[in-house]
Amino acid sequence: MGLSVFGIIVFVTGLLVLNAPYRWTVYGMATFAIFASASSLTLPGNIGILPANLFLVFFALRAFNLGGGNALGNVLAIDKPGFWMLCTCVWVVFGAIAFPRLFAGSTMVFAIDRNAIDPNNANGLSPLGPVSGNLSQAIYCIGDLMTYACMRVFLGYRGGYRALAGAIMIVGGLNVFAGVLDIFSHAAGVDLLSAVKTQYANLGGWELGGLVRVSGTFSETAAFSFFTMQPFAFCVNLWLLGYRPKTTGAIAIGSGLLLLLSTSGSAYVGLGAYLIVLLLSQPQRISSVAGARKLRMWAIMLSLGTLAALYIVLFMPGVVKALSDFVEVTILSKADSQSGVERSGANTQAMMNFFDTYGLGVGVGSARTSSFIVVLLACLGVVGTTFYLLFLAKCTLAPIQRHHPTADRIVSYAARHGMFAALIVASVNAPTFFLGPCFYMFAAAAGGLTMPLRVRGAIARGAAVRRGVARRTTSRYARPSQPVSTS
Repeated sequence: MGLSVFGIIVFVTGLLVLNAPYRWTVYGMATFAIFASASSLTLPGNIGILPANLFLVFFALRAFNLGGGNALGNVLAIDKPGFWMLCTCVWVVFGAIAFPRLFAGSTMVFAIDRNAIDPNNANGLSPLGPVSGNLSQAIYCIGDLMTYACMRVFLGYRGGYRALAGAIMIVGGLNVFAGVLDIFSHAAGVDLLSAVKTQYANLGGWELGGLVRVSGTFSETAAFSFFTMQPFAFCVNLWLLGYRPKTTGAIAIGSGLLLLLSTSGSAYVGLGAYLIVLLLSQPQRISSVAGARKLRMWAIMLSLGTLAALYIVLFMPGVVKALSDFVEVTILSKADSQSGVERSGANTQAMMNFFDTYGLGVGVGSARTSSFIVVLLACLGVVGTTFYLLFLAKCTLAPIQRHHPTADRIVSYAARHGMFAALIVASVNAPTFFLGPCFYMFAAAAGGLTMPLRVRGAIARGAAVRRGVARRTTSRYARPSQPVSTS
């Protein structure tokens, strides 16, 4: 067991935020989420704990101190999105324990096993059975539930949505800085970010078509692209809705440029698909200024894109050939590459696992895939997938009620787009059920303003009645000598 420098930083930060305004706890969780390849604590068996997972202890303590057990329990009530996340978590833990044993040897899987000779090698099939991935992925799922519930508690207090927006802007700016630093450090021949990539094998620093594969603080460019899409989508929508437009616009532009420079096929597919979602969205329902901003944004993008394309075609024919070859390598021929064949094989085998287990799944951590959709079906089965889809639907599809403050509604709407962007990219490259802390912080905000006014008013009246009863009871017992009228 060993504590790294990151672990010391997490412990010191955690102790500080326990005695600071709660918004600093939100800032801390979002910031530590960017260090998804660093180990803060090493447990026996060479099990590494990520900084965000370790900080979750202090995140939960601060939420409990702020709202108590009742507030955390209310987040998971049957009429809330958190109830379906709780159901998903219970099913995940049960499945991780039971299904690898119940269906042991009945199907072959690409197992996630830290005790294997080469845990990073997903090429070898093995019979289904209990592996270390079952435990680690189940713990990650419990952590996701805790992150969601605690963030909902923080959002229930004044300034909670503003704190979340500030936290994502901080981590988005740090991510852009890390991506730029990665590019310049590669050009200088020095890996300046190697100190924050200690948990997994470092696959950064490669080149494709003469361009460096940007990975930032992550172990590979696909993981960097998945993370970068979230602050990009979040900040684009904040800019559209007029929320701190200078800051959010700068972060969105920086994140978008890094996605274009990343050379990741997942980034290009995800960015293209998300732009379609953005085109079909209706932010003017939240703020009247969004419609005009959206029209200007698309007009500028189309104009600049058309002018750039014409200039390149007419005056730079060599660039056209280079770009066409680049697109061919990164997107069109991706399925025929070694990586594409491996991912396709993993997904095919995972769907065989789904049918071999009669739709129940093999349990999280039992099978490695290359698509979040396949992860849900192969590992959680029909039941778990249904629970999780209900959670997502409750968070993203219920109307945002108009009686809430405009700034809160803006952040909630942008958080939904952060979830959409993450799910799009995860659908083409996620190997496991773990989507990271930022996703569930977004989920907490996305589904937090869906309560109708009449329900909210009834709850408020009930709370007022309880306070009145408490005051009368206190008054009666505070003056026991006062005579009681018999009239």
